[in-house]
Amino acid sequence: MFRDSFDYIVVGAGSAGCAVANRLSANPACAVLLVESGPRDDSWKLRMPIAARGVFRGATPFAVEYQTEPQSHLGGRRIAHPRGRVLGGSSSINGMVFATGHPGDYDDWVAQGAPGWSAQDVAPVFKRSENFHGPANDARGRAGPVHVHPAGPLGELAQAFLQAGREAGYPFAEDINGASREGFCVFDINVNNGTRASAAQAYLDPVRARSNLTILTGAMVVRIAIARGRATGVEVTIGRERRLLHAQHEIIVSGGAFASPQILMLSGIGPADALAEIGIAPIHDLPGVGENLHDHLHVGIQFETPLLVAYNALMAPHRMLRAGAEWFLFKRGIAAKPVLQTGAFLRSLPELARPDVQFHFFPVLMRDGAPVAGRHGFKVIAEPSRPRSRGRLRLRSSDPAQAPAIDPAYLSNEDDRIAIRRAFKMAMDTMTRPAFAPYRARPVEPAEIPRSSSELDAYIARAASTSYHPCGTCRMGDDAGAVVDPRLRVRGIDALRVADASIMPTIASSNLNAPTMMIGERAADFILETKNAEVPA
Repeated sequence: MFRDSFDYIVVGAGSAGCAVANRLSANPACAVLLVESGPRDDSWKLRMPIAARGVFRGATPFAVEYQTEPQSHLGGRRIAHPRGRVLGGSSSINGMVFATGHPGDYDDWVAQGAPGWSAQDVAPVFKRSENFHGPANDARGRAGPVHVHPAGPLGELAQAFLQAGREAGYPFAEDINGASREGFCVFDINVNNGTRASAAQAYLDPVRARSNLTILTGAMVVRIAIARGRATGVEVTIGRERRLLHAQHEIIVSGGAFASPQILMLSGIGPADALAEIGIAPIHDLPGVGENLHDHLHVGIQFETPLLVAYNALMAPHRMLRAGAEWFLFKRGIAAKPVLQTGAFLRSLPELARPDVQFHFFPVLMRDGAPVAGRHGFKVIAEPSRPRSRGRLRLRSSDPAQAPAIDPAYLSNEDDRIAIRRAFKMAMDTMTRPAFAPYRARPVEPAEIPRSSSELDAYIARAASTSYHPCGTCRMGDDAGAVVDPRLRVRGIDALRVADASIMPTIASSNLNAPTMMIGERAADFILETKNAEVPA
């Protein structure tokens, strides 16, 4: 049995929560509890980079597969949204791309009421967090906890993808997280010595022995206890046991874009009328909780190849056995790197100030997100990176075990429908360049290339899907609709903050793992600044 009172309680051991717990517990005067509903991250399936698909979708103990409400602009389909439920959160199951976003993303946050979050403000935080193993670069960090490597060496298909970008007239970005933020690129990846470098590996593994850091797994947060307008503790269930754990200073909610607003609403913090309808007594009417939900929606293109150059060839039993043995024995070989290694950040119109489309290239033929056995091919997905559509998340009931109603309202904004059409056409132009001629056989997705706007719209409606980047549901700002202020404090409740992708006013135009770790780093900075200010001189 462990203690039940701490200085700080961090709810959720994902990309942000791990960073918060590490930085707070670096101060030996801070007793920190990190609460995670999932298990520990000690499975080899989480550590082997090529095994990402096996822990991401379907029946897995490491993720929760949420489903959206039927999407009217996607043919009424429900879209699966798996989120990590394990130490490291979604950083333990994702594609391992490390991308910090465009500087303009963060300047936009300032313009939307979040002073202190400009590109100039966050750049040193990104630099502090990473240990970059690429070419020397003043913009990149060398001493941080998060190991980052340029992907490679690249296979034939990935090299053809980069060559196709050159043939299409696009620039090549030498360092997508440095000075060059536009063009086709080799991604930076979170891999260290052949293993996944998740937030748990980066921020928790080196400090698990700290006597002032307690890590509690298998504990579901039922609610945050509020007394006289102040957060005082968290109520958790551990198996059949229910316990109230006390926080003397602050509680930091880092559950992610779905779980964080859910926890707030279960605690009576949110839209009062909606809470009362499902039997939750409102404690603090905060209408913005659950609003502003948005995400990156992509459309994919796949071609079959007659050559044995795709990752599908690895599915032959003898090759799988060899790849596994090489990884288990030496942490090297094909299993020691993720499938996703190249992509692009592009402008869909020349007059735009910065890229608004992102590509991810997969040298593998897939069906329902899994490699296809016996066939070979490659895929690109194209996503508008700054969507305008906004949805919401609401509770279905007061039962914390019941998933919330999630409605991203994909393509509800006409600008997004225009943007995804442009993104598709850019991707198709790339895939049909001469560089791919030796590898390209028949089209698989779509089986017939759309020849009209109506055919393209029909394909998008039946095939578009998420890039798994939900955010915005506890929006940061200085207006009445904001959930947290620019120091991530929940408006109207003392001693309570939110720190994860849910606080983003607008989505970063990249993968969200690196920006979310940065948010965790900044939350810890704010908390420690407050603590130091309270200490008498």
